Amino acid sequence: MQRSPRSRAARRRGPGGLLALLIAGVTLTGCTDYRLAPPTEVLAQVEFPYDEAFTKARAEVPDSEPYSMSLRGTDEPVPVWYGRVATSDGTVHEVRMDATQGRVLGEEVPAGQSAAAKSRVAGLLAHAELLPSEAVAKIKEPYFGKVTQIELTDGKNDATVWQITVAEIHQDDLSTYQVDAVTGEVLTSEKGGPAATPTVAPPSTPLPTLPPVSPPELPTAPPSTPAPDRPSP
Repeated sequence: MQRSPRSRAARRRGPGGLLALLIAGVTLTGCTDYRLAPPTEVLAQVEFPYDEAFTKARAEVPDSEPYSMSLRGTDEPVPVWYGRVATSDGTVHEVRMDATQGRVLGEEVPAGQSAAAKSRVAGLLAHAELLPSEAVAKIKEPYFGKVTQIELTDGKNDATVWQITVAEIHQDDLSTYQVDAVTGEVLTSEKGGPAATPTVAPPSTPLPTLPPVSPPELPTAPPSTPAPDRPSP
């Protein structure tokens, strides 16, 4: 019996042919498979991540624990990490670092730390059992972006939580999470720009204000000297 050309073509189509058809189908339909084409990196200029910034900040302040980390100037070529670490008595130290190369730009003890504020910070540090990176691991997904802010703070029902802000890679948005700093449970998750407004305290050192520049004054022409009267003939 003579076999049809169609049946012969079907037999020749092995596993390689099936894979080619699948890839062609993805191409024709316009679907994106992130396993084949990973998304573009978010905040590519941030080559010194938050966890390495915490390590360097703790090296600058002996016997300190991580408290908060905030990325500033994300629209600049060289963003800056404002890292805060605290000693056992609750005193907070702020370390500023270049988020591109990790250079330390300055370190100081912010003014205005009352006894009550230090007691609160010391209590948070005493209750926290998860490191910042361990808390981030609870929410990390493939291509989830980069951490831009993280702080140890008070949650609901007297829980001590790591509040984490992430710049998403799939869209130009922020997401915030609260992770229990003791159990590692993800307590809250909010997506979107306005809903994910970061709550990390602003840097204690304000940016310098440049004095206004006045436009230069135009030179005034010297008064003209009237020509002398000539005697009439």
